[in-house]
Amino acid sequence: MTQQFQEPGQTGSPAPAGAYSASSPNMVPAQSAPGVVGVGSVAGQVAEYIEIPGRGAVKMASMSQRLIARILDGVILGIVLGILMGVAIALIAAAASVEDGSGAAAGVGFLGFLGLMTLAMVLVYAYEAVMIGFWGATVGKMIMKVKVVKPRDGNAPGIGSGIVRYLIPGICALIPFIGWLGTLACYVSPTFDSSGRRQGWHDKVANTVVVSTSV
Repeated sequence: MTQQFQEPGQTGSPAPAGAYSASSPNMVPAQSAPGVVGVGSVAGQVAEYIEIPGRGAVKMASMSQRLIARILDGVILGIVLGILMGVAIALIAAAASVEDGSGAAAGVGFLGFLGLMTLAMVLVYAYEAVMIGFWGATVGKMIMKVKVVKPRDGNAPGIGSGIVRYLIPGICALIPFIGWLGTLACYVSPTFDSSGRRQGWHDKVANTVVVSTSV
């Protein structure tokens, strides 16, 4: 529903219920109930907002912002994991070059490889869960100016919700043969969210929304 906006000092009829002042950086509604705010035209741009108690109407992050943030995070994690993989391969190669007849060196190399791979998995999970939990954003999200928050107050989700939120795509990935499709479906699920909050399956379970911090 298109909302009409009135510049400060402009005469005319009062703004309708649910309209927003274009001069307010937080787009605080004149009258509205908590929940999803409709589509309004601000400075010639169409934007969608969600009302967060105590913070007024906050712009929801677009799917393009979320996608690019996810790609950036993938690149960052890929670099870190690539370095760890290189170290793991070097350990195995070094162990294989040692011939003591007992196979102990090879065993140490293999254990080192498993240890590094376990560390890699922990780092990936911690990167998402901890950063989302405490700051509401990974590096990719910070670059794209989006943040994961609780809809009840607009604060960062907390470590518990951060862990749960990232656990859902991981569970989807466990589906035999088509796990990657399950993870992909989880990340595109905000596009068919009927609530109007653009919540993915992981957002719904963790009770989070993704908003833009660029407004």
